[in-house]
Amino acid sequence: MTCWTSLNPFNVIQELKKFAEDNPYQFRFAIRFTPIEVCVSTDLERIVKASQELLPRISEDESYRVTVRSRHTALKNMQVIEAVADVIPRKVNLDSPDKTLWIEIVGDTTGISVLQESKDILSIMTLRDDTY
Repeated sequence: MTCWTSLNPFNVIQELKKFAEDNPYQFRFAIRFTPIEVCVSTDLERIVKASQELLPRISEDESYRVTVRSRHTALKNMQVIEAVADVIPRKVNLDSPDKTLWIEIVGDTTGISVLQESKDILSIMTLRDDTY
């Protein structure tokens, strides 16, 4: 499920996190929330271009990794990772990156964000484990 908002998606995640800490069982069906900064059509060139436009969010001294989650597309995850990594002049760290270039492909639409996974992604299951 996707949701469009006119609000800052990172702020939405933080507000959801605050609400979920007090009400974790209100989230029975939606259990993971990932903010998306840019949406483009699912085309490799457009994905690469949008990824390049987010490059300033990864400073030169930070490491990164590319994570692709895809459904209902002919694009292969490694095909996307290789194309994007070729244009990102930053140090790659697959185990413990400072930032993650998150690419979420769902059919004809692709969402892209630069995330600090532990801070920017809300997982209700992880929150429950930490809370209880």
